[in-house]
Amino acid sequence: MFSLRKLLPPARTLVETVPYWLACTAPVAAGALVALAAWYPGHWQVVLLLLPVVWSRVRGRIAALAIWVGYYLAGARDIPVVSMRFFSGYGDLTRPEGLVLGVLFWIAQACVLATPWALLKPGPNACAARYAICAAVATVLVTVPPLGFIGWLSPVYVASTLFPCWKAPGVMLGLTAIACATSISRARRARHVAVLLLILAAVARSIASAPDLPFGWIALDTRFGRFDQSSYALLYARMQQIQAITKRAFTAGANVVVLPEEIVGLWRPAMDYWWHDDIQAFAAANRTLIIGTDLTVSSTPFRYTDSAVIVGANHGRVDSRQPVPVALWRPGAAISAIRGSLMQPYAVVTGKSVAFSICYEDLLWWPHWRLLLQTPDVLLSLSNGWFDSDLALAHIQRQGIAAIARLSGAPLLRAVNGEGPPIR
Repeated sequence: MFSLRKLLPPARTLVETVPYWLACTAPVAAGALVALAAWYPGHWQVVLLLLPVVWSRVRGRIAALAIWVGYYLAGARDIPVVSMRFFSGYGDLTRPEGLVLGVLFWIAQACVLATPWALLKPGPNACAARYAICAAVATVLVTVPPLGFIGWLSPVYVASTLFPCWKAPGVMLGLTAIACATSISRARRARHVAVLLLILAAVARSIASAPDLPFGWIALDTRFGRFDQSSYALLYARMQQIQAITKRAFTAGANVVVLPEEIVGLWRPAMDYWWHDDIQAFAAANRTLIIGTDLTVSSTPFRYTDSAVIVGANHGRVDSRQPVPVALWRPGAAISAIRGSLMQPYAVVTGKSVAFSICYEDLLWWPHWRLLLQTPDVLLSLSNGWFDSDLALAHIQRQGIAAIARLSGAPLLRAVNGEGPPIR
């Protein structure tokens, strides 16, 4: 006779299995909650210290992986929608194909960034020093290349909250805080270090002051949406709009006007012709315009830089050190942005030293290494977020670059292009 009992595992096995899955689910939920509290909709990056605490307390590498997978999945939850909008917007993929690619990348990035934390998870009998060292090493691995190419949401952001304006020493103390968090319940010495860090954090926050932007500097946020560059008529229509808002800003008293990333698309010979008279007028009036644009490097294969170009009374150029992987930076593809040199110096505009952060760089630490050594007079962030301006990612990007500016002590000025109707 048929027996259902033969198809079911023994009751003891079921009882033993449930706690195991609960032990894996709880860290995922904990990581997700920390992501929501530290990033949008929350803005308390100090709670990032809870991640190494929980990581040190869970048992086994699977649970250690789970907490960080939950964190990166929740923090980067907009990747599927962004992928769908971006690739379908440019006709590279259909919307369903873009969504599927986004889901795969969303899961892959979480697993990749969580892997160092799983592999470096010490055994249950490891000493407190080993936990501290492994946490510090894992933090560095997910912050700098090669993993740092997608090193968003790094726990090192806690340094900007604890030690504003302290630059490189602040980063080192932030790493120490992360390491200490893993061992605070394991060693008395770690508790002593934690007290010292709290005192230093209180001192840093009490003496930190909000830096002032240079007088007459204005960043223009736009709502032009995706730029269709398929015809010169569309190019010229966009150009007229940009020139109009730029002239209004200068007429209102601005000395330096900053436009968003890629706002004029690819800089073509026609651009020189359309902008020539305006640039000459800006120079004569001692005014400077900073434009986000793409500059051709080679035609076959087509390579370009995602750049900020300085024209008018000052001249210069800064290239993005890390264009968006897959979307813009596609090594080996027929069309790809290329990475600018990490050694690019600060630009000089009206006598002020200027650091740049171009779009995706807002989410990363390593392109801004110079900010940790020398504070510029202003940090300019240029972004073209037509595909994510209504999503949490736009808020998280703003939080990321604001944290970097806070740690360096530099005033931040952002120019962002958001969603809007395409120019017809």
